[in-house]
Amino acid sequence: MGDQEPSTLNQKFDDIEMLEIPDDSASSETESLSDSSASEPLKDKPSKQDYIRLQDWLNSDDVIEFQFDSGQYNDSLTQNDVSKSYTKYINSLFKIIEGFTNDDITRIDLEDDEDPIGLISASAKFGNSARKAQRIHKIDEAFTKIVENLTQYIHDIESIGVDDETTEQFYYLLSILDCLHANYFCSDTRMKPESIAKWINRFDYKPDKELVESVMVNSPKPYTHPQFWNTYLSQLITRGLLTQAIAAIEKSQYEDLEENTPELFSVIQDFSMLLKNYTSMSMKHQFPEWKLSCCEFRDLFLKFKANITDSKDLIILNQIYDLLCILTGLPKTIAIHCDKWYEIYTALSLYQVRDDDKLFRDYFNVAISEKPPALIEDSDDLNLISEQCFVNILEEKFLKMLVSVDTIDSATAAYVARLLELKGLLNNYYSAINSKDLQELINRKTISEYLLTTHAYQCLNSHFLVPVGIGLLSNNDISSSSQSFVNNRNTISEFLPHYECKTNDDLEWALTICAKLNLIHTARKLYQIYGKKSLKDGYLYESLNMFVNCYDPDSMTNESNEGMKQVHHIIWDIVFQDSLVNNRPIKDELINNIISHKIDTGFDIHPVIRQCLSPYAVLVEFFKSLEQSRSTTAMDNLSKLVHLIRFNHLPKKFYPLLLCQIIPFLIDSGMKFQLPDLIVIIELIDTFEFQANDDEYTEGENLYKFSISNIESTTESYDWRKMLQKSGKTLPKDLKSLIKLLRNEVVAKIGKVYVDHM
Repeated sequence: MGDQEPSTLNQKFDDIEMLEIPDDSASSETESLSDSSASEPLKDKPSKQDYIRLQDWLNSDDVIEFQFDSGQYNDSLTQNDVSKSYTKYINSLFKIIEGFTNDDITRIDLEDDEDPIGLISASAKFGNSARKAQRIHKIDEAFTKIVENLTQYIHDIESIGVDDETTEQFYYLLSILDCLHANYFCSDTRMKPESIAKWINRFDYKPDKELVESVMVNSPKPYTHPQFWNTYLSQLITRGLLTQAIAAIEKSQYEDLEENTPELFSVIQDFSMLLKNYTSMSMKHQFPEWKLSCCEFRDLFLKFKANITDSKDLIILNQIYDLLCILTGLPKTIAIHCDKWYEIYTALSLYQVRDDDKLFRDYFNVAISEKPPALIEDSDDLNLISEQCFVNILEEKFLKMLVSVDTIDSATAAYVARLLELKGLLNNYYSAINSKDLQELINRKTISEYLLTTHAYQCLNSHFLVPVGIGLLSNNDISSSSQSFVNNRNTISEFLPHYECKTNDDLEWALTICAKLNLIHTARKLYQIYGKKSLKDGYLYESLNMFVNCYDPDSMTNESNEGMKQVHHIIWDIVFQDSLVNNRPIKDELINNIISHKIDTGFDIHPVIRQCLSPYAVLVEFFKSLEQSRSTTAMDNLSKLVHLIRFNHLPKKFYPLLLCQIIPFLIDSGMKFQLPDLIVIIELIDTFEFQANDDEYTEGENLYKFSISNIESTTESYDWRKMLQKSGKTLPKDLKSLIKLLRNEVVAKIGKVYVDHM
């Protein structure tokens, strides 16, 4: 192996030997990574944690462990315009990658040998090739969309007023993507030279404003300006800006030559026509004919010179000759008129041979030999970093390029890596693998999986990007090995309880994820968390519904037990207690409609909730019966109440206030009791007095005292407190006094029964 070349990727890469695309030299190089000089990511993006390094992960069975940052996540719960734009950008990239799954485009399909073992028909082979070409075309289209989305993101942050330094970084990032797009993701080879020109002109636009003003604005006759032909036009032509070049000639005032120097006038006209014909003929596969015309025109210049005597006109003629040498693709002339290697590369792409993709590497080699790149190791200059990326891309050192992209925006690096992976451009970084061994291919770890997984982890630490993180981790095309699937499933399970569900839709989404991945325990935990939140916010039924979904009669987990405890707490300590203490139904319309069966048939009530609400339903029915005309036979009115008090699971703290409901019947002289009825009442009093332990007795007394001390301004007509006071009697101050009152009234009724039967 050759000498290793160090590079970085945010403190995760270390020296890792990887195969590199061999060049024409006899010795092979290896491209490697270290973490010696990683740049910090932009601060307005989700930050990176110190995850396992790529080299360690690729060469082991280790997994990438998720690290949740609660502080970072909490900070992300609110958004400004910048973070909204970034969220929009990341979502757009994710949808592109997700589209491959929907179209069934996978790394395995693209890498798998399209010629299986055995005899196949020519038509089948053609079908496989056509299908693969179609998928490659979709990958190219996807890369184009990434470039478009990045362009839109830059436009958005510029309109917001983000600082120039940040915007500048993304412009450089866009130039790097332009380079990748032009050289590896341009589906139509005919358009590749134009794509290269677009990349170069966006990165380093020429002619500059000062030259344009000097030549075209401040000069009365631009065609006579000493820099018009050999500088201004040469820059336009070498960069493929032919429309501007044609316009410049037309506005150069060269018409004066028609009368004085018709030969030169004719040369300029013919030259302009050549420029006008370039694009149309190239797109019609007529580039060779166009170039032949250029060569023939160039070869006539000795004849033109013989007919021109004026020295100034001869200078112009010689300069036009140089431009024709550029148009005919002569490397030395092109190099003379270019300042940078990438300008030479562009001109050669445009004017040598356009339609042969294999020749572009030769153009690059010629360009860097004529004008070697000005590369400085560990430079902070984004211009130099970008130029280094261009060289790495054209030398197919894609990992080094990804390192630089990562320092600007790690998310973009991850999605770009996925497209590079799908197109097979990263295959040479892995050890040799038998493509026919499908299982080995599936279980192979990849660079794009690493970058997308760590990107997904960043998304999980940023609230509005969580769906992207979950989507990436649950995408089996990205993490195809069984080990990755298990780890990603566990990561999602670990994270979801931290996710802040701001709306019911958020919670439904999280629960859908749990159902899709069979995360039963996580779903119960979510129900528990948001059951407590709903309870805190006063949504009783919603809280009940959450907690009852935590419950599993066949499970003994904490969530299941806690869920049932919370259901009992809401039913008894909130719903039933509030109603009993205030002698009225609770002020919750939904709960009351449920027990009164006044809900839509499509409203599904969990059986456990119905069952648990039944004691409250009985109490409300008792209250309603008190509003109606009463029977003079006491037990006709008190039967529901007696059944409720005798309910085995009724907390004994409620006995005193339930017994209080009997008082209006005992003090009503017109109410008839049978002796067995009174004995039942005595038994109910005895049950509480002699069976309640100290805690139950204290709780019952506290509820009783609260009830008599907190009488609402407007009470129901059947309120025992109101009726007792109307009768002229004082409310008992404690349970001892209450029980004494009850016993005295029962004894009085027993006496009346005996008197009535004498």
